[in-house]
Amino acid sequence: MKKQLALIVLTSTLIWSCSEKKETTSSSTTDSLATADSVVQLKDSAISQVTTIATKLEKDTVLDNAARFIAGLPQLNSNSFSKLQEDKYWKEYQASMDASWNKMYSTRLSKMADWEKNTLSKSIEDSLTLFYPFSGPDFLHAFFLFPRSKEYVMAALEPIREVVPLDTISEKNRDEFLDSLGVSLRDIFNKSYFITNHMEKDLKQIKGVLPLLYFFIERSGHELLSQKFITIDETGNEKEIRGNQIHWQKTPGVKITFRNRSTSKVKSVYYFSISVSNGGLKDRPPFITFLTKKAPFNTFVKSASYLMHKDAFTEIKKLIITNSNHVFQDDTGLPYKYFKNKLDWSGNFYGEYIKPVKDFSSELYQPDLDSAYKAGGKKGLPFSLGYHWSTKKQNYMLFSKQKLVLPK
Repeated sequence: MKKQLALIVLTSTLIWSCSEKKETTSSSTTDSLATADSVVQLKDSAISQVTTIATKLEKDTVLDNAARFIAGLPQLNSNSFSKLQEDKYWKEYQASMDASWNKMYSTRLSKMADWEKNTLSKSIEDSLTLFYPFSGPDFLHAFFLFPRSKEYVMAALEPIREVVPLDTISEKNRDEFLDSLGVSLRDIFNKSYFITNHMEKDLKQIKGVLPLLYFFIERSGHELLSQKFITIDETGNEKEIRGNQIHWQKTPGVKITFRNRSTSKVKSVYYFSISVSNGGLKDRPPFITFLTKKAPFNTFVKSASYLMHKDAFTEIKKLIITNSNHVFQDDTGLPYKYFKNKLDWSGNFYGEYIKPVKDFSSELYQPDLDSAYKAGGKKGLPFSLGYHWSTKKQNYMLFSKQKLVLPK
């Protein structure tokens, strides 16, 4: 009888608490999605009873419809974009994006997905938050390498702006927007990374990183549920703000919640438009608090211009080493000396290490890393991801703490 009473009380408590956590959006057009929120397991010698409580998430259908249009994907219901996708220019845009995406998937993303499943996921706690500094709007590769992360925290200089209402602007402006978006994706499709100089020009046309984030989230098999413009308060907690206030903030951010269309799993991505240099972090102590609250997390670094090899980025290195359980990076990330001969870290080396490409100083070559690669034997890397895209002689390394920190 006591066990039955405990189950009733616990179930009632869970139903009440779940109803208080209902997601809200700014759009008046919503539909309900069911997602598993809590599982209560009570076992005795005879039975095992599992009770699943479902809660409703509000889906901002206007946001998702716009994101599908931007991604070059057909609408799933009749809405304001249905007629617009009959436009000749949108059809050409869709065909171009389909061709580029399919080529990238077959030559890179599918190989990454197989390698992640068969190799990387067996060596890491892959459900932890993923921190991706120097990311630009590259949610794409973060997701394919860490598909089981529940949330992603990205930080880069590229700006956040409200997306123009594509279903109400002129046809000419809409076509120019799509053209600029397609151009801005050229480096990701061909090289796997964004080029800073190109991004500075391209993002002026599409008004910030959001269209690119939408594109990658939708194309990777998700639907957008909600979007919040945020900043970080003095206690390190996110604080929602209006979109037209974003450029006033010292720590401007956006949080996008999305749902996998196949598995129904709900995740979130944070993008902060900030500098993670020593000066940038010194001006933003709340961001440091926000990030450390997510610890332990995994860190991913790619195509980072060797910035963490410079004295101006010592604080971000400390943050990563202190709070990461695993660091997956190419040689543009933390210098090998920060992990070399450290008893509390172990390393695995994949691909082939060669000198930095000619765009960067030969002084960035790391002889000790070259020795580590040669001593460690060849471990295959079946995909090309980074600056050596032309030769495909890429290197990636996984550093893991010997004593992993347990999530709080």
